[in-house]
Amino acid sequence: SNNPLDPTDFTAPFVQHNIASLNIGAKIVFDQKYLSYPDRKFAIGNSKYPAVSINYRKNFGASSSEFNSDLFTANLRQFVSLGNFGNFRYNVRSGIFLQQKDIPFMDYLHANGNQVKLAPSNKMTSFGLLNYYQFSTNDKYAEAHLEHNFKGFLLGKIPLINKLNFHLVAGAKGLFSGGKKPYSEYSIGLDNIGFGKWRFLRVDYVRSNFNGTKGEGFLFGVTF
Repeated sequence: SNNPLDPTDFTAPFVQHNIASLNIGAKIVFDQKYLSYPDRKFAIGNSKYPAVSINYRKNFGASSSEFNSDLFTANLRQFVSLGNFGNFRYNVRSGIFLQQKDIPFMDYLHANGNQVKLAPSNKMTSFGLLNYYQFSTNDKYAEAHLEHNFKGFLLGKIPLINKLNFHLVAGAKGLFSGGKKPYSEYSIGLDNIGFGKWRFLRVDYVRSNFNGTKGEGFLFGVTF
């Protein structure tokens, strides 16, 4: 099926049409510092201020005018080092369609869901237990991802456990879309699992809630 909303439907889920798309974006990083070399330049990470990104996407010139749309999105993200307390990071994104009418489903804003036991590769833009396309929208939209990695701050103080050198990780996520009830996830997990220099495994226990319906599961992944 080519229709993500109905796997039994094998007809085209949209009317064939032509359209042009224009994307304009900007990123602002306050107090950005660089390492400069004669032939290249590298940005140095800055945890003092968040990075701000804005984007405008205009779909126009469609063969059917109702397919034209204007979408504004904004993103705020930051990585904060807390010394012995580990590190904290967050990513907040929001968007709104100013002109949507009956745009094709493919042009909606789609949240990054996950319906397998493998953790998404980018945990700060994806949800662990969200069904694919459940929150796709052509209206207002906002999502937030927060994570704190305690490093050795907590587990490093427990005898014997500290020998494993595992890192405790806690996270929370929220999703708001098109007049629906909010969706939320909370997680706790272990990172830096392995031995010697080979410590790239991670496992998380995740609980979700949407309008009173709760879910839970373990996710397994790798980190580099």
